[in-house]
Amino acid sequence: MVKENISEQEFEQLIDEYGTQILRLCYLYLKDYQLAEDACQDTFLSVYRNIGNFKKASSIKTWITKICINTCKNYLRSSWAKRIILNDKKIRAEKYIEKPIMEESELMTLIMDLNRKQKEVILMFYYQEFSTKEIASILNISESNVCTRLSRARKCLRIEVEGALV
Repeated sequence: MVKENISEQEFEQLIDEYGTQILRLCYLYLKDYQLAEDACQDTFLSVYRNIGNFKKASSIKTWITKICINTCKNYLRSSWAKRIILNDKKIRAEKYIEKPIMEESELMTLIMDLNRKQKEVILMFYYQEFSTKEIASILNISESNVCTRLSRARKCLRIEVEGALV
């Protein structure tokens, strides 16, 4: 049964449970903290408005993540965001990580330099802890395609890490 609307308490529970993960995912996509906060708010606004469209074929986490990714892609497509991001291209993820460990921040920089498809699967698999099946559902690709992208991303990262150590 699909719910047509959601109570304020249920909505607050969704935000409490998934808010931090969604904000982190928005930041990883947009590389700008203020834009990420806006995208996170827009994501949850969309969740609230479209809760009646949620089909229980997937988990609520998968559905919210898909909305988040689409919201971030819309932000990246907007001309305003392109100007902001181009002017601020040197922002790296470690700026917003509390007490960064050098190795982690360097790895995050390498991850952020991957192409979009590789970066998406790496972030979802390792940072959002989605299974390959869930990632396939979110991105509308096959599970084997997810595995291929993960493999290629790992190979690129391995080459970059080995190059950095030399």
